[in-house]
Amino acid sequence: MIDDMIRAFVFLFLAHLALVIAALADCLGGEHRPRKLTRAWWVVIILLVPVAGGVLWFSVGRARPPRPQPGTGRTGSTGGPRDPRGPVAPDDDPDFLRDIDRRLRDENKED
Repeated sequence: MIDDMIRAFVFLFLAHLALVIAALADCLGGEHRPRKLTRAWWVVIILLVPVAGGVLWFSVGRARPPRPQPGTGRTGSTGGPRDPRGPVAPDDDPDFLRDIDRRLRDENKED
């Protein structure tokens, strides 16, 4: 019975430690300013208020990523607007396909 309690305590401690580390890393490594308070205050809250500090950070303090502006279409991997009418993948691009075809013909001529 005591072994089960010790295991439960160790599991809960490790879960709390993981939450604190994740919250601190997210708070200190974020690009955007936190909501409501400064980073220093969020660090104090995360460290001094067990469990609730990390939960509060992820629910209230974490900055939300900026939403794309309406009418700009989807965004590419760099975060900039992407033309929805253009090719999505290389095999959708006619110029790419022509170049591949040309290269294959050139290789066959060399053989």
